[in-house]
Amino acid sequence: MLVDQLKKLFKNEPQKPMLYHRKHTLISPYTQQCQPGIMLVGVISDLSLDWGRGLQGAKEGPASIRRILPRTHSQTKLPFYDAGDIEQTIDDQSFVAVSQRQHQLLLRSLRDGHFPVVLGGGHEISIASYQALSDFSAESLSASAVADQQRMLASPRVGVINFDAHFELRPSLSLRAGSAFHTAWCYSKEQQRSFDFLGLGICDHANSQAMFKLAEELGCQWLLDNQMTTRNKKHIQAQLDNFIEQVDCIQLSIDLDVFSSSIAPGANMTRMHGVSLSMVEWAIKHIMASGKVKIVDIAELNPEYDYDNQTAKLATKLIQTIVHFV
Repeated sequence: MLVDQLKKLFKNEPQKPMLYHRKHTLISPYTQQCQPGIMLVGVISDLSLDWGRGLQGAKEGPASIRRILPRTHSQTKLPFYDAGDIEQTIDDQSFVAVSQRQHQLLLRSLRDGHFPVVLGGGHEISIASYQALSDFSAESLSASAVADQQRMLASPRVGVINFDAHFELRPSLSLRAGSAFHTAWCYSKEQQRSFDFLGLGICDHANSQAMFKLAEELGCQWLLDNQMTTRNKKHIQAQLDNFIEQVDCIQLSIDLDVFSSSIAPGANMTRMHGVSLSMVEWAIKHIMASGKVKIVDIAELNPEYDYDNQTAKLATKLIQTIVHFV
């Protein structure tokens, strides 16, 4: 009886639309950290663009991403922290000093349980990221070995998954463009640790035959850009699964020149072909679902040639895809 009366009472009552509030990404200073979260840090550098690889201006990349990221919808319940930028001072003689400060900050943040996202800048930002994760993994393994006296102490396996048109394995006695992961390889050998590398989206026209031979000699794995297609998903997934299973933790590095100039004009103005955004996102989700990714680099965004912030928006989209799994 009461139910029927209520139905009659509200029969002609206009229905109010339901409102759904989506939280935007709120970013706090790193000094205000109160719990583990996503830690952003920019590295101001242009080194990777001085070898016919692009045009100067990537040092403004971190600022470009920061302008877009707070206006995107939050994809994680974890807090976002911003540790600011690391840049070369007048007292620094080379980029090595910048890299050392980056290494110290990232190692500290990993110890505190944060998930670092490094914004660049040239691809040399990935050197300190690798070193910090490698050292952190060695510390963690040593601690677990002390807790378990029966366990044999072994070298931690840090896997690098690099979305990139280039290998970044150019041999050099000093830090040069294209040498980021060769420097990382040298560091792993100095520390007597393994080096595991998987390149996704490698362009055969952007790498010499000598570079392919070197990658093979170093035990690297890769998939060409023309192999990163929807039709080839089964093969890609098998290679990803095999690589992920072999390593203890992962450094995920994304060079925005893995995309074509049509969708990433701020990273590559000349490359007509590249890996599609849908394929890169699919692969990132598969990699992140493993739970082994501990640090991320976003490299080579040049805002000066980024029409309508198209590449910066692409970078923030990738960041939101990544942190959804953290």
